[in-house]
Amino acid sequence: MGSRRRRIALLVVLALLVLVAFKPTRVGLQALILVPSLFDAPVRPLELVSTEPTLLTIPYRPDRPTDLSDLWLPSGAGPSGRVAGVVLVFGVNNPGRGHPAVVRVSRALARTGVAVFVPDSATLTAGRLDPVEIDGVVHAFETFRARPEIDPARVGIVGFSVGGSLALLAAAQSRIAEDISFVNAFGAYGDASGYLASVASHAYELEGQPIPWPPSPLAREVLTRLVIEQLDAPGDRRLLAAILEAAAQSGGRIVADPALDARLSASGQAVYELVTAPDLTAARTAVEGLAPRTQELLDDLSPLRHLDGLRTDVYLMHELNDFHVPFVESRQLAIELAARGRLMRHTEFRLFTHVQPDQIDPIDAAPELWKLVWHMHAILVETL
Repeated sequence: MGSRRRRIALLVVLALLVLVAFKPTRVGLQALILVPSLFDAPVRPLELVSTEPTLLTIPYRPDRPTDLSDLWLPSGAGPSGRVAGVVLVFGVNNPGRGHPAVVRVSRALARTGVAVFVPDSATLTAGRLDPVEIDGVVHAFETFRARPEIDPARVGIVGFSVGGSLALLAAAQSRIAEDISFVNAFGAYGDASGYLASVASHAYELEGQPIPWPPSPLAREVLTRLVIEQLDAPGDRRLLAAILEAAAQSGGRIVADPALDARLSASGQAVYELVTAPDLTAARTAVEGLAPRTQELLDDLSPLRHLDGLRTDVYLMHELNDFHVPFVESRQLAIELAARGRLMRHTEFRLFTHVQPDQIDPIDAAPELWKLVWHMHAILVETL
């Protein structure tokens, strides 16, 4: 009897070893124990089976030496033990690389054996969206990939919110397009013009119908500031900025005042028509009436206009109750990426506040958490 039990135990151990040696199974276990650390759960098994990573702070872009980045290196990473890596790109008005949530996610990913690079852009943290930040992501990727601890064949980009859109735009740049292992965009917009119209009209389109949608104050501020800053006349900029500030403080929508038309230039009137648009159709018409320079800027900031430049796999994530970026933006990206053979996975959740986890009950949220584990598993299989 004892001999039989020993044989059974040996077979069980061998079976477990085979399963662990099988990469998808091994990575599945890593994804499963990673998720509690991402949510700062009371029990974090990843910390029991992994080693604390090393943290370095370095500059990452030659044009802005004061913009710094955090580099999280897993235990054992070095020239003789190169590891895979991911660049984390956060959106406008983000809390910066030192925020506890950013540190928690970075440290947890590094504990799985993946090096993590978190660039800080002074422009983005100040709440401004600018096309030059596409080049900033490219610089971050190049700086990270050139590190002696990093396997240059296994480096991806993970972007959050507007950072997801910037990640897609950067991945389409010829300088790095062939070198990126994957892009994961979480809560990204696809078309800046359509996104602007949704924010202005408080609505998005779903299956041909306008759906009421209250955009966050941050989304309203960032996008309206973007188009106002393109105006040449200082008087236009001051007047519209004051109107938007008053609307932001009241939390309400802006009602058009015909008396203001005489005080604005033609370009200023076009922006005013946009921010006072009563519905989605009017907002789209107003966007089409913006100055050519503004139209070009919006195209430069629209991943949907640059998808043909992508040479890598793309994963998409979006919260269905997102009030910063409507989930239909990712659906539109998914359609276009699938048509090009670039979409690997598109996962929608009811779990987050935009891209940050809600306070959750693990039991009630189990189906959504499982979707997250499954999505993370797909990315880690490609990365590790």
